[in-house]
Amino acid sequence: MEEEKKAVRWGILGAGNIAHRFAQSLSHVEGAELVALSCRSAEKAAAFAGEFGVERSGVFSDEALGAADAAHTALLADPEVDAVYLSLPHALHHDWAVRALRAGKAVLCEKPACLTAAEMADVARVAQETGSLFMEGMKARLTPCYRQIRELVDAGEIGEVVRVETTLCNDMADLIASGKTYHSQPVGGGVLLDCGIYCASWLDDYLPAGEPHVAGFAGIANGDGVDLYADAELEMSGKTATLECAFDRAKPRRATLVGTKGRVVVEDLHRCQRATVYTDGDEPRVIDAPYEVDDFYGEARHFTDLVARGAKESDVMPLGSSIRCAQIVDAIKARYTLVPDALTALEAQEEALRWHGAFTSADALKTGCAAARLAADYDRGVTVRVVRASDGLVMFEWASDDKAPRNQVFAEGKRQASLACGHASLWAYVAHELDGRCQDLYDRGTIDKMGSPDFTCPVAGALPIRDQVGTLLATLCVSGLHEGRDHELAVRTLAEAEGLRYGIDVPAYTWLAK
Repeated sequence: MEEEKKAVRWGILGAGNIAHRFAQSLSHVEGAELVALSCRSAEKAAAFAGEFGVERSGVFSDEALGAADAAHTALLADPEVDAVYLSLPHALHHDWAVRALRAGKAVLCEKPACLTAAEMADVARVAQETGSLFMEGMKARLTPCYRQIRELVDAGEIGEVVRVETTLCNDMADLIASGKTYHSQPVGGGVLLDCGIYCASWLDDYLPAGEPHVAGFAGIANGDGVDLYADAELEMSGKTATLECAFDRAKPRRATLVGTKGRVVVEDLHRCQRATVYTDGDEPRVIDAPYEVDDFYGEARHFTDLVARGAKESDVMPLGSSIRCAQIVDAIKARYTLVPDALTALEAQEEALRWHGAFTSADALKTGCAAARLAADYDRGVTVRVVRASDGLVMFEWASDDKAPRNQVFAEGKRQASLACGHASLWAYVAHELDGRCQDLYDRGTIDKMGSPDFTCPVAGALPIRDQVGTLLATLCVSGLHEGRDHELAVRTLAEAEGLRYGIDVPAYTWLAK
């Protein structure tokens, strides 16, 4: 008679909302049994156990045991537990993953696996040394829709993947401002670790392995240093990608895989159930693949099977993938730290954008129209001004329908800041953040003084137009966008006018704190 397979016995570290969702999904997985849980509150632990049928002997709380972290420690020492789901706040993942692996437990860790690539590499080392299974819970990879996409890409339906575009933006501004969530904590919080890691997973899986290089960046962080928005252009082993994520705005959440023979557009990249395939010469084909149970089920079933088989690593989300995802996030996060190289990059932009000759009214018209056209690539409208340096004549002015007169004042204030520092207005902002330079612009450039002759606005958007010997000919001013993207639009506009490639012939750099 065939021996009956023993169920994989699960414990959950933490009893928050995600732990509840995971436990509910786990209840549908054949061969899985939830036998233990741990958290700080005795009341919360008892309620969780009652909801999911955990015996009293498997319920651990710091309150009942009388010491901080005693509950998690007791769970890891329980010989009845084979695998743990680590659903603690991000900053606690590394330490408790290492403890669990050393305790001989298989570890399924909620994303992000760790705060940095160095931490993740340490976890991978411990997993390999102990022979214990570790997997980051990148649930999207275990959905039916993702599997179908992976199969069609492997079959060559869209040719070679040459670019991956990802965006995952949520409007959580009020929650972040409340400070009542770990997302808003300076250590372990931020949008890149929460949303950006999902985007990084698509880049890791569909682009060749290689060190991620950030070719262009726009970002926003609050006063506590918590990243709220990131939009990065990356290069990996000769292929390109975009990664955009946000806590401060809602946008379509999608991934696009661009191949040499077509593309795949995936809706809700972190919870994908639907995608559209576009291939050359064919009608678009829709992949409609709902969850088998919910978005956690495939992940829970996959890991349960790995444990039951005695596997040492997942073939869907291996250790190397988690390290590479963390490396991508690390590379982008590094751009939030202003260093003197930032000024060098801005100066290199200005040097690359030297105008080819005299700057005429026809040039002003062409440049202003180009800025207005390129503004359509962004999520809101702009005011565009081109002002002649010799006498302050406004040679071109245009505003989109959503702009107000204050944007004209802002544009002029940015021009005054640019004239005062001799560089782009963003240069003045970065220089001030680095060492306090241009303080006089901040002293004068307040909102209360808008409309006054001495109003200056030392933020992004005004870019000097100089000839080959450095003479100032005009200033291109853009106002209306956020996180330094006024500057990006201005640079892109002049690059196009000179037939240069942004991010290649002209360095890509823009960043502004909130």
